[in-house]
Amino acid sequence: MRLSLALAVLLLAAPASAFGSAGGAAYPTPVGGAAYGAPSTSRPTIGRFTVPAHVREGRLPRVRYRVDELGVAGVRVRIAVLPLRGNAAPLSVDLGRRPVGSTEDVRWPRETKLAAGRYLVRLHAVDDLGRTLVRQAHASGRATLTVLPAPKPKPKSAPVTKPAPAAAAPAPAPAATPPAPASPTPAAGSGGAFPVAGPHTYGDVFGAPRKGYTHQGQDVLAAEGTPIVAPLAGTITVAAYQAAGAGYYLVEHAADGRDFLFAHCQESSFAVAQGASVSAGQPLCRVGHTGDATGPHLHFEIWVGGWHVGNGAPVDPLPQLKAWES
Repeated sequence: MRLSLALAVLLLAAPASAFGSAGGAAYPTPVGGAAYGAPSTSRPTIGRFTVPAHVREGRLPRVRYRVDELGVAGVRVRIAVLPLRGNAAPLSVDLGRRPVGSTEDVRWPRETKLAAGRYLVRLHAVDDLGRTLVRQAHASGRATLTVLPAPKPKPKSAPVTKPAPAAAAPAPAPAATPPAPASPTPAAGSGGAFPVAGPHTYGDVFGAPRKGYTHQGQDVLAAEGTPIVAPLAGTITVAAYQAAGAGYYLVEHAADGRDFLFAHCQESSFAVAQGASVSAGQPLCRVGHTGDATGPHLHFEIWVGGWHVGNGAPVDPLPQLKAWES
């Protein structure tokens, strides 16, 4: 009896924690958890972005958008319209601070005009903390727009007049001089050097589908070690390495304002450094397959308006490559 009484006393005196799980997994954390009170890491996302496939010259497209972001009331929104061909000037429309979660139409300034041609329309958004738009494969915030030429006005019919008396008939007017023919639209410039200085063929083209994105350049297949040269005079603005993408790559800002990207260069083959001035035909690197590449080739891109800055956008480089090749 004394032994049972002593055992009961010991059990009652034992701390309650001795009966809990050693790991404490059965005890819930306080509301909010470890992240409670931490700043939001959300970024603006695209809830909707629609652009018509084409519009007639003289009219402006109806562009609708919705930007979403948790924890904020509004973001600054901008629309960029970039010509994919020709010499038209890029257009940037600042829409100011707009509410999130609301579908709105772009209100174009009164003086806005778009000439006939093909354009890239891009949505930009930034919140008060400077966080920019998240672009995903299904909601990239980019769309192409074709502006069709305005229809030619119908010729006005000449008014019918009564013939004058034969005696007063005027002398026939001299034939009008026919107008000079309009000059053709200039094609891609042929002046320059083809970037692969050796036998080559063409691979994947601009716009080819990829997992989560589209191909932004033209692949030129050549033997490992074939020299890669500068097509035009310019300045090397980037000389870098990207393990999961471009491998060893260079970016040249050409004298004509365009930017050229040369990707998958052979390791240790850079012949120039960042900041170097180069002339047309000057060696830059050699064909390789560094980064995300299955075989030796040059991935070549042409950017108008700057390489991954502001209103810059890639254009199809194949017409220019063929012009240099001829």
